[in-house]
Amino acid sequence: MPDYVIISLSILTAAIGIIGAAFLFARGHNDDLARAEGDLANLALSLQERTDGVFQSVENVMRDVVGRIPQACLKAHEFDGFSASQATKAILVGACHSLSQIVRIDLVNARGRIVGSSTPRPMSDPIYLKDASYYRALATDPSLTLYLGEPMRIRATGKKVLSLARKIEDTDGNFLGIVVATIDLSHFEQIYKDHLRTHSQAITLYRRDGIILAHCPISERALGRRVWRPNTPLQRLIAKNIATLIRDVSWIDRKERVVALHPLAHYPGGIAVSRTVAELMAGRRLESRLIGFVAYLMDIGIEAATLLGLRHVRTGILRAASESYLSRHDVLTKLPNRLLFAEDLKRTYLASQRSGTDFALFLLDLNRFKDINDTYGHVVGDEIVQTVARRLRERLRKTDFIARIGGDEFAIIQRPIRGRQQVIDLVTAIQAAMRVPCTAGNTEIDVGLSIGAAIASSDGKTSTELMKAADIALYAAKSDSSSSYRLYDADIKDSRAERRALEGALKIALDNKELELFYQPILDLATNQLWGCEALARWKHPTKGMISPLQFIPTAEESGLIGPMGDWILEEACSTAMTWPQPFKVAINLSPVQFRSRDVLASVKAALEISGLPAQRLVLEITESVKLTDEATATLKRLKALGVSIALDDFGTGYASMSYLSSFPFDKIKIDQSFVRGMLDSPDSRAIIKATIGLAKDLKMSTTAEGVETEEQLNALRLAGASQAQGYLIAKPMPREAIAAFITNLQGTQPNKRDEQAPVRAVA
Repeated sequence: MPDYVIISLSILTAAIGIIGAAFLFARGHNDDLARAEGDLANLALSLQERTDGVFQSVENVMRDVVGRIPQACLKAHEFDGFSASQATKAILVGACHSLSQIVRIDLVNARGRIVGSSTPRPMSDPIYLKDASYYRALATDPSLTLYLGEPMRIRATGKKVLSLARKIEDTDGNFLGIVVATIDLSHFEQIYKDHLRTHSQAITLYRRDGIILAHCPISERALGRRVWRPNTPLQRLIAKNIATLIRDVSWIDRKERVVALHPLAHYPGGIAVSRTVAELMAGRRLESRLIGFVAYLMDIGIEAATLLGLRHVRTGILRAASESYLSRHDVLTKLPNRLLFAEDLKRTYLASQRSGTDFALFLLDLNRFKDINDTYGHVVGDEIVQTVARRLRERLRKTDFIARIGGDEFAIIQRPIRGRQQVIDLVTAIQAAMRVPCTAGNTEIDVGLSIGAAIASSDGKTSTELMKAADIALYAAKSDSSSSYRLYDADIKDSRAERRALEGALKIALDNKELELFYQPILDLATNQLWGCEALARWKHPTKGMISPLQFIPTAEESGLIGPMGDWILEEACSTAMTWPQPFKVAINLSPVQFRSRDVLASVKAALEISGLPAQRLVLEITESVKLTDEATATLKRLKALGVSIALDDFGTGYASMSYLSSFPFDKIKIDQSFVRGMLDSPDSRAIIKATIGLAKDLKMSTTAEGVETEEQLNALRLAGASQAQGYLIAKPMPREAIAAFITNLQGTQPNKRDEQAPVRAVA
């Protein structure tokens, strides 16, 4: 037989073998590995978010503790005395009990000695922590502010713990000491244990240098072990601090594993979730044998064609097919994933520039997807995602591109387009498709989509800029209750960037003491004399001027800064009230987040103790957004037992006002200014005010009417029987020095008897 015939037959045999092997491999091996990798990556992301959240909560508590240190005590000769005081002990105990995962909190001075602790037992002998890694690191590295320690076991209790330490600096920026939170590792172990689904699955919390901080299944030999040596490929991947998928022989059992790595967002560590390849492929053994047989036939053909250099054809094709599919597709929906989407977006952009055509980029986000998962379970959530993916795909042309780029996020490249109207038409089609409820788990669920779109020719000079424009439009759509979609416009502000900038500036403002309290006088209508003042936070930004509390208070609540800010407000307001020549009362608002996330009782006690203010002079105001759980009600009762008064603010503006009054014996009701402003023109407002005052009297509560701006309003409130009035007619809010002068001036002008025709007021 001629040589060319032998070669041709060899090539044909090899080709048949390659096609058969690739088909079987793609159908079995690819599907299983892709599904496993997708599950592992999603689980790693979910656990990363939960772990970051735990550390963030602990760090917020530590930041609160540092924020409570008075300016005068941020000096070496004052710090030890402050840390050892009973007031500080109360602060540390309250902070420690604010989170169940915190075992103890310690204050360590610059010499490495524990000078303050949340432990109830007094320390008879000095304890030094100079050998602790976190002390050595924070004391010697000026650039380091936070340190994640190694895990250890407490001998007395057997409890496994982990230290999170934060540097404290003096007023000149020098190293003053450390605040250390000891965290119970069983908290992490329980979280990870709840997510173990298969026999070979393992979950590891690691530090960036390779130290194992926590591991499930729980392993004593793993704790504190350095399993990833320096300068190894895996360690180099970890050092890059990016999420990735790898296959490697594991330290756990020396078996090949698929590992999903996801770094923590704010801390030097990450989450690794893995499964053995053997377990993943347990159901594909028959196909593996078939692949082996076909591969044997391939080898015969390829060996016969060595002259043509075909020896590595099989290996190259299989490797390429495997890597391409596993890394570029979403298992649940079979859609391209974020990686393939990014590649296609770049190609589309370059092609549109060359051809002069235009295209649009859509980013889509499922509304309330977390609520769906929490209510119906993740299985139903997965079915919803699959249904949405199918409906979106059905509304697209063959030339369009769709990808799933996140848990509930999709991206569409509409190409080509002839104008803006075509983009709107696709939005309309998608919205129409989503009006039909999705059926999952025998349940019909209404699912909404938020859509942000950007057009290449006008909204981005690069694919990255176009992606950012679509993302800004999506966020604007999610923030706009009147519309479920937005097309990018240069006038749309990136509110997230603004909020991040505001949060950063607010942190600096707290550290630099830029915040200030203003005090608005409150008039007693029965005696026509000053009753007290309400403390109101104000922020004068160095460059932007006065920033409204409506802006920075929500930012403080979202970022966790409301804790230290609220404590500062309590201490500052109580201290200021102690400087007044008369025992007037001071009213302070409590944020719902502040009330929910920290030990308010400990904060109030600390403020009263530091300032010396009698509890009877303090009024705490809460709104209906503070949920009156059993725990919250118990806290309010303890505050009342101290002598503190509790007022219900903004009464009548929510949905639970009446039930609120029946749930807790408030001392005062504050009538919202919206009713006061409308009382002269609106019979409804007058009726509400009259009913509120009557209700308060029956319940033996006083009333304060807010927003009083005219004599007519003040007289009407007197006739209705209101206890106090507050507003610009009485006086505007004023800073500490101005309120002191205001009160001093009243000493010679305030009448000794009731004079309804000459109210005491001053417009500041």
